[in-house]
Amino acid sequence: MVQNGLNIEKPMFNSFPTNMVLSGVSMIDAHEGRLGEILHEEHDTLFLGAFNNPIINDPSRELAEAKKFIEIYNAAGKSTVHLSEDVAFARWRKLVFNAVLNPLCAILGLDDARIRLAGGGSAIEGLVRPAMREIVATARKLGHDLPDEIMDTMIHCDPMDLYLKPSMQCDFEKGNYMEYEYLVGEPLREAEKIGVSTPTLKVIYEICNALQWRIMEERGLVVVPAKRVL
Repeated sequence: MVQNGLNIEKPMFNSFPTNMVLSGVSMIDAHEGRLGEILHEEHDTLFLGAFNNPIINDPSRELAEAKKFIEIYNAAGKSTVHLSEDVAFARWRKLVFNAVLNPLCAILGLDDARIRLAGGGSAIEGLVRPAMREIVATARKLGHDLPDEIMDTMIHCDPMDLYLKPSMQCDFEKGNYMEYEYLVGEPLREAEKIGVSTPTLKVIYEICNALQWRIMEERGLVVVPAKRVL
């Protein structure tokens, strides 16, 4: 599953309880521009490992399958795939970006360079960094020891002069649904389970909920009462 987010393996295990499921965390910056036109603006880097299936309960076999897939994926020499023996750590690490900058860029209509410039850096210090701290705190309480410097790493992961738009911003601007449940909702729910306070993340999630509702209305999937005529 080359898909970002948290707990994405659960529906797969529910449907295929005896299967091995591989985890791919991608750093690629590829999105659809015009219909049928794929814009691929960065090198394809993938962190790949295996989700632990408690029914199979064979980590060595799962790891061997992950290594086999890495050989296949790397065969063309056009990508870089790293073995990820701790897939949960890799996913929480990527969530420092995906649960925060990805939705905030969509909400604010600012790419990941302009959000760093906005207000002379106030958007980063007042919005981005507090939400990232909440993700890091949740990950650490769950046993994933993310380093302090991961926040700066993710804030500055893309060159400023590329003005890259994260995936949720691209989707929102095209009127497509945003993939926020696995990116924002699941980390938020995990934090609530273990008692980590995440007020900034909660606001981000509820704004995403409202924006998604707006997209549904625009697509005719939500019926609102008629406007009263005075």
